[in-house]
Amino acid sequence: MTTWFKSLSVHRVTALFLVLSSLSACSTDTYVSNDNMDKFDVHVVKFRIRECLLPPREIKIAVAEHFAFDKTALMAADHAALDQFMDDIRAVKGRISIVAHTDYQGSKKYNEQLSKRRAESIKGYLSQGLDNDSYDWEIKYYGESKPLVKGISLKANASNRRAYLMFEQTIDKAMYSGCILHEPKPDRKIYITVSPHFAFDKAVLNEKDKIGLDAFARKLDKVTGRIMVAGYTDYLGALNYNEKLAKRRAQAVQEYLKTKVDPTQFIWEVKVFGESEPLSLKHSLKANALNRRAVIVFTEEELVDTDTDMTKTGM
Repeated sequence: MTTWFKSLSVHRVTALFLVLSSLSACSTDTYVSNDNMDKFDVHVVKFRIRECLLPPREIKIAVAEHFAFDKTALMAADHAALDQFMDDIRAVKGRISIVAHTDYQGSKKYNEQLSKRRAESIKGYLSQGLDNDSYDWEIKYYGESKPLVKGISLKANASNRRAYLMFEQTIDKAMYSGCILHEPKPDRKIYITVSPHFAFDKAVLNEKDKIGLDAFARKLDKVTGRIMVAGYTDYLGALNYNEKLAKRRAQAVQEYLKTKVDPTQFIWEVKVFGESEPLSLKHSLKANALNRRAVIVFTEEELVDTDTDMTKTGM
C-alpha cells in the first residue's frame, strides 16, 4: 500500500476502494484517468494513467528467429508465427513493439543498424496484412549488445540473430479522451528475454535460467517501468492444468527477479498463456522443451510522482 493511502482516514479509504472497483475504461490498480479525477482525493491528482493500458488487455508475443548472417529478409520459417500474430490482433487496436538483435560479427555501429533494418523488415511484412491506422509502432534495435546466448559458435550466432514482437491493447483515444496516451520516447528502453529451461510439469527455475535472469536484472539498474512475465507450457496435459502450470512458472520468474532488483521501482504483471501459443507446433521432445518457457518483458516508464505524499509503487 502506498503512502498516500496511509494518509487517508478509514472511511475515505473505504470510499476510494469502492470507486476503484466500479471504474472501467481508463482505470487500473495503479493509475487514475483524467475523467475520474473528481472522484478521488486531491493527493491522487498527479497519479495518472500514462499509456491507457487496459489491465485485462490483449497481449501477444512472437519471435522471428531465423535471420541469415548479415541479412534482414524474413525467412519462410518465421512467416507462420508472424501470420498468426497478425490474425490474433486484427480485431483490436494497440501498440506493436519490435525489438531486434544481431550476433557479435561486425562492428557495433554496423550491427546496431543491421538490427534496425531487421525490425523495419518485420514492420514492413506486418504492414501488408494489418490496418496501420489501428496501431502505434515502436522500433527498438540493440545490435549485438544483448545476446540471448553467450559464445561465438555458429549455434550461438544463429540464436542471437532474432527479433521479438509484442502487441499491447490500448484504449481507443477517440472513445476515452481523458486517457493520456503519450507517444513513447525514442530512447525508451524495452528489454525482452526468454527463460526456456523448465522441466516437464515443473515450475522450478533451472540454474541456466537464473544466470540469464541475473543478466536481465543487471540491465534494470537505475530505471523504472513495467515488468511483465508471461508463462507457457507444452501441449501435454489438460488445458486448465496447463494454464495453472504456466502461471506458477511466471510467478517463479517474477519472485526470483524481485530478489535481484528493487521491486518498488517497477509495476509487476503476470500473464498466462498455457499451451495456447507454442513456439513450435511439432509434437516432439525438442519442441516440448522449447514451449516450456517464460517470456520476460521490461518496458521503461516514469513512475515518479512529485507529490511528497506519494511514492513509486510496485503494485
